[in-house]
Amino acid sequence: MRNPRWKWAPIIAALLLLIAQPFLSKFPAAIESVYADGLYKFFAAIISPITSLVPVSFSEVFLYAMIAGAIYWIARGLRRRRFWRALGELASAGAAVLFWFYLVWGMNYFRQPLDRSLQFTGPTQDSVAMRRHIEWAIDEANAGWLTIPEWSLAALDREIEDGYRRVFEVLRMKLPPGKRRPKTPLIPAVLDYTLTSGIFGPLFHEVHLNAHLLPVELPFVLAHEKAHQLGYAREGEADFFATLVCLTSANPSVRYSGRFAVLGRSLQRYSAFADFEEVQKQIWPEVLADFKAVLARVNRYFGPIAELAEKWYDLYLKANQVEQGVGSYQDVVNLLIRWREKNDGALLPEEIK
Repeated sequence: MRNPRWKWAPIIAALLLLIAQPFLSKFPAAIESVYADGLYKFFAAIISPITSLVPVSFSEVFLYAMIAGAIYWIARGLRRRRFWRALGELASAGAAVLFWFYLVWGMNYFRQPLDRSLQFTGPTQDSVAMRRHIEWAIDEANAGWLTIPEWSLAALDREIEDGYRRVFEVLRMKLPPGKRRPKTPLIPAVLDYTLTSGIFGPLFHEVHLNAHLLPVELPFVLAHEKAHQLGYAREGEADFFATLVCLTSANPSVRYSGRFAVLGRSLQRYSAFADFEEVQKQIWPEVLADFKAVLARVNRYFGPIAELAEKWYDLYLKANQVEQGVGSYQDVVNLLIRWREKNDGALLPEEIK
């Protein structure tokens, strides 16, 4: 008779990892040096070049295979009157996937916060700093507005990759290894109806883009997802790097995409202020038209699936020690305020501006 005890090994390992999360989050410097700068880069150098060889998403195919496999396994268990055994085997398989997730990427949630790594100075957000920031964001978007043509994804990918090499060189940070070929899902509805602009598939180190993104959205979303592949799990930090890459690009369309995204995040943060409506009047009609176009795209797919997806993602982030959940996207505002304060208003040192 086979010994079934090995089936519990993935579950035990995954449970230990989940239990250890609060403990691991207390040692971000150790996670930074041992995992982010060591083990993670090893996995990135191996996995992403393999999955980048083909345009098809391994992550998407794996998702569908898991769903089909789970249905088959439960049906098989019911037919053989071994439902609970089948459920236990599925739990073991799911735990193995969870363990792989943390091993090859998920531990990045516990690394050292970016403001500490880059030695940010200045206070956290206050009303005066926030007012200066929103005016800067509006001025940048107004001054940079232009009609963006359809992108060549290959050319845009090269532009964003060059931007990351430039930014990391100036920041004296080592760019993690790997290939970051952008992919679109075989079934676009997966991202459409969850209102997902882009997603990084950590199991196979793949960057995915919503096939229906507007030209004004595409550069920033691509830069954001690449930041995740570089090991920056927190949403605000991924936005921060995407901002540096886009706003310092030589391509005016890429710059405007970054300015447009930063203004969107900043308006979300500023919406609680009493003079919000007055501030909005400073935005050019052309920029507002771009916001309306994005909103129209999103509204075509808004519904119960999108609401459920947002709640699930909020729980997912909080389970990984991101206390603000989906609200953490707005952390980029505070990061930019403090970073520009450190650099006397500049995004990066003068040599690359």
